[in-house]
Amino acid sequence: MTRFIDVHVHPPLAEFLEGAFAPFIDGLRAEFRSEIPAQTIDEIANHYRSLDGMAVLLAWDAERATRRPAFTGARVAELVAQHPDVFVGFGSVDPLNGAAAVAGVHGAIRLGLKGLKFHPPAQRFSPADRRVYPVWEAAESLRLPVLIHTGYTAMGAGMPGGGGIELSYGDPTLVDRVAVDFPNLQIVLAHPSWPWQEQAIAMAQHKANVHLELSGWSPSRFPASLVEAIKGPLTHKTLFGTDYPFLTPERWIASFEKLGFTDEATQRILRDNASELLGLEGMVG
Repeated sequence: MTRFIDVHVHPPLAEFLEGAFAPFIDGLRAEFRSEIPAQTIDEIANHYRSLDGMAVLLAWDAERATRRPAFTGARVAELVAQHPDVFVGFGSVDPLNGAAAVAGVHGAIRLGLKGLKFHPPAQRFSPADRRVYPVWEAAESLRLPVLIHTGYTAMGAGMPGGGGIELSYGDPTLVDRVAVDFPNLQIVLAHPSWPWQEQAIAMAQHKANVHLELSGWSPSRFPASLVEAIKGPLTHKTLFGTDYPFLTPERWIASFEKLGFTDEATQRILRDNASELLGLEGMVG
């Protein structure tokens, strides 16, 4: 039986680390205090398989803003096809690419992907920008959940000008209008949203279509308000993610287990909420 579903995995293939993430990788290694070596897709699959886990592999398209090559949804679909017992895929589009972005949303469905990943600070866009609305409309109509980066990002940390990464786009309140205007679009706020954590909690508690996700931070560093919220009203609306390879599942879960969650809440957060949101009940056993 599947123990957990990690909804936030960047495949640390050489083509990704040396491509899309190349300008930022040294800073990321410093922030996470990890070497972050390149791996093969078989190594990643075997790592998750050995832990009885599943991984949601994320595409990445910040080419317009960063001038780095995209890690495409089509490439993610190829990787999923190699290990379909372990991997699920999310696509990515640049939401300011107009008709091409909308076509990419429809393409994600044809590729068998289960959702879409967005990183407003790296992609340099506001989720509330009306130019992005055709992308949200397409995702809502196709019932594709969207995973949207919120809060601080280690990308560009310590670089002049933050490497061009604009933190203000990570304010989760920029997503609030999207949740209102697209009430059937399932929105997952990726990462504890520091320094806007209280706003993210309020949004998830207020809106049925907004969920929290916990990647990128060790649970030992979660603010007390976040722990209280996910132990209480948001237990059924919170998803597990690591930000692999920057954090590993075993490290994250070991820290989480010290927070005193019940077995039922732990299973909800580690597996069941993601299984239900992504329609994976037939895969997790």
